[in-house]
Amino acid sequence: MKPTKALISGCLLIACIISFSAKTQSISGIVNSYYQVTAVNTGSNSVTVSNSTGLTPKTRVLLIQMKGATIDASNSSSYGGITAINNAGNYEMNTICNVSGNDVYLEFQIMNSYTPGDTVQLVTVPSYKSVTVSDSIKSTPWSSAAATGGIVAIEAADTIYLNSGIDVSGQGFVGGALFNYGTPTYNCSFLDPVTAYYFSIIGTMYQNGGIKGEGIADYIGSEEAGRGKLANGGGGGDNQNTGGGGGGNYGAGGFGGQSTALCPNTSVGVGGLSLSSYGYSTGTNRIFFGGGGGAGHENNAVGSPGGNGGGIVLLSAPTIISSGMSILANGSKPYNPALTDPYQAGGDGAGGGGAGGTVLINGTISGTINISAMGADGGNASYPPASRCGGPGGGGGGGVVWVAGSSFPASITAIVTAGQNGVGSSLNATCAGSSEGATAGTNGNTQPNYLLPASTTNVCTPLPIPELEYFTGALMDDGALLTWLMRSTDDVYSFQLQSSTDQLNYQTITIIKNVGKENLTYTDSRIIYGTTYYRLMVIKTDASVYYSEIVPLTRSSNNALNFISLQPNPAADNLNITLFAKTTGQIKTVIYNSFGQKVASILTQINVGYNKLSLPVAELPAGAYYLKITGNDFAEVKAFIKR
Repeated sequence: MKPTKALISGCLLIACIISFSAKTQSISGIVNSYYQVTAVNTGSNSVTVSNSTGLTPKTRVLLIQMKGATIDASNSSSYGGITAINNAGNYEMNTICNVSGNDVYLEFQIMNSYTPGDTVQLVTVPSYKSVTVSDSIKSTPWSSAAATGGIVAIEAADTIYLNSGIDVSGQGFVGGALFNYGTPTYNCSFLDPVTAYYFSIIGTMYQNGGIKGEGIADYIGSEEAGRGKLANGGGGGDNQNTGGGGGGNYGAGGFGGQSTALCPNTSVGVGGLSLSSYGYSTGTNRIFFGGGGGAGHENNAVGSPGGNGGGIVLLSAPTIISSGMSILANGSKPYNPALTDPYQAGGDGAGGGGAGGTVLINGTISGTINISAMGADGGNASYPPASRCGGPGGGGGGGVVWVAGSSFPASITAIVTAGQNGVGSSLNATCAGSSEGATAGTNGNTQPNYLLPASTTNVCTPLPIPELEYFTGALMDDGALLTWLMRSTDDVYSFQLQSSTDQLNYQTITIIKNVGKENLTYTDSRIIYGTTYYRLMVIKTDASVYYSEIVPLTRSSNNALNFISLQPNPAADNLNITLFAKTTGQIKTVIYNSFGQKVASILTQINVGYNKLSLPVAELPAGAYYLKITGNDFAEVKAFIKR
């Protein structure tokens, strides 16, 4: 229905007394749910998840592959270099069409390729008309075992109000864990230098190293430790007591520091790779967690692990309103709570800092917002004795802040700096303040021209109800009679009868709980002129959803204009009117309060067929009102309640 000049003028009149702003839902805490994807079925446009509990049709979801890159596995400085990115970092937004068992059918054609064996997850994205972040939001931290977590994604059709912050710092790829290579089982020798780029976690008497930080490539069996990087994961320090490398994202991680321990070693943890050439562009739209830092080599139980990388934040709305709130996706600094100073290794090697994560803003910022995707500092090292210095950790690389629009907005204060390398302890006169060769990471990037990948090709095909014998309808004097027969209702939870006037937007008109009856009827007592389309939705006990064929029923009328519906009633924000017209023309809609005073008036041009008019009533005082609709040879008065 195209608005006329008169309609626009009427809307301006209403705007004088009715604010178009609506009350928004408030959210806080963990708002996303995470599901491990075990199969991507391109033929049926579906994914299989390990457990579909909680997934329902029309839920918005983010499909994303976290890992999958192939790396160089040679025992050389090339170890951990990316030889093929494969499907790592691919992602897209979609909507659930149907759920059957653990198979989740998607509404829009899957755009990208995914390899489920390389940690693909399906993340629910809460979607609102408008929404307020009322208290801090975080994600469930990334878990490589569960292959889920680390992402906050929120969507709104109109506005996201940031009245509080979002924090996914340290919730991305995990830093290398500590493994204590205690002596005498694991010794070192001047005659047996340790220079290898990979070892098994346990290693051997001399040949061992700290565990690598997690990155976009999977660990190779029996090569989880040692100084070689793991794509953007930092390498672990080699025996004895060298520092771990920092994780990488857009910026590369820094190298760990050498040790002057009992067996000095310069074979330090290598910093994680920069991923800037593998994604973060309109041509190659891939996104990544910040890489984990590598662990320092530990043999006296006083080292530090690698720091975790930052997670991913995605906000998508036409307008995002903030007054100085913060979005944080920083890497985390190496931390060992067993130490006197948990951020400083006590004679063993220190871990590398985690890399900054990724923040995506798909909308226009109103007000000001602070966004940080910083790399973390590497761990400090070197308690006494003064004759020995353990290796400090390398700094984590900076992350990415990527926003929609042709230029980066001045309303965003963004920090994507890299972490600094660790240094020697002030308690050790020999290496106090010394980097011992450890280096900082490199900075990340802030950039415009972000586009959210989402297909517009709708391929949603409702699943037929296998137990349905028939579903029919007939017009009666008192409405429409719908009848259906089931062969069995053993696994049926409930029936929902739905109707539509355009075959696109269906509304539920009744919900019937399953009580074991197989022959059911329902009378829709609304007298609706023109064609109404009915369908039956069956919800199973396992939460899967199935649909009947559509039954069209057409009721003729001699009137040129017929009132169809007024919804919702009571109304909170908007009052939706549906009319059926046989001819084009103009109608006048007037709202009266309970005292008979005219509150607002609108002129609307209507066309042949169904016409829908939405009136904003959010700011009307609560109470009873009357709606009068007048056209040629037509007048209808309806009462409604404003909540």
